[in-house]
Amino acid sequence: MRKIILLYEEVQPEVLQLLPHLIARLHEEGYITSTINVTKGEHKQANPPLQNVEMFLVLGGDGTILHAAHLCAEHSIPILGVNFGRVGYLTELEPSELARELPAYLNGAPSLWIDERAMLQAVVRQGDDQQQFLALNDMMIARGTWPRGVYIKAWIDDLFFDTFYGDGIILSTPTGSTAYNISVGGPILHPKIEGYILTPIAPHLASNRALVIPLGSKIQLQITTHTQNGIFSADGQWDYEVKNNALVTIDKSPFRTRFIRRKPPTHFYEVIHGKQKMDEI
Repeated sequence: MRKIILLYEEVQPEVLQLLPHLIARLHEEGYITSTINVTKGEHKQANPPLQNVEMFLVLGGDGTILHAAHLCAEHSIPILGVNFGRVGYLTELEPSELARELPAYLNGAPSLWIDERAMLQAVVRQGDDQQQFLALNDMMIARGTWPRGVYIKAWIDDLFFDTFYGDGIILSTPTGSTAYNISVGGPILHPKIEGYILTPIAPHLASNRALVIPLGSKIQLQITTHTQNGIFSADGQWDYEVKNNALVTIDKSPFRTRFIRRKPPTHFYEVIHGKQKMDEI
């Protein structure tokens, strides 16, 4: 039978009110369902049963979508997001649209298309330890809790580029350009642009500006923290403490996040315009 997984957080009471009605509706449409409660950490289960899953239906904001992206990437499962968050750059529907629009997404309307987004992969090396990470939005290496800057050396395709002094550096995908990157003054990239953005965080020198790099490039970042520890973070949710001289190697992941869309590609500009208007209020 056709299967849909509903991934959600309990933060919004409206989600818990909607969930049983949505499950009943999907059963009427001939689907079997299972749920993943992010608030209870169910997304962290090893090898969750994802065989024969047709889609992830995500009830939440962009942070909830990121959890789904990490689960779906290896299995190429598409995601349909319903916005119960504050921003909703990645979601497709508002809660008020769900009852009216859901049949089109379930029944394969001719207007449906798959929006594929690039992801990043990283290896963090310090001493004999080595950790691997995956991200849809961004990866960051930065100072820890001490209010003291760190030095970060950057190489692009094995060529030494520069040494930055400040709070840290973000490497974001076009999808992540509307996340932490934009908060520190980085540019917004359209999701179909094949590039990364290397953005310093609170740099000491005004000349240290964001740089757009081809998507196939290999980026290496080495942090000098001296006596304090630093932090590496993937998508702002998977954190790893780093020590002096830790080396991060980042490149394009073979996995991609797949979103189910019905709204046209130009809807991206409407979303950006709408969010900017919200910021002005």
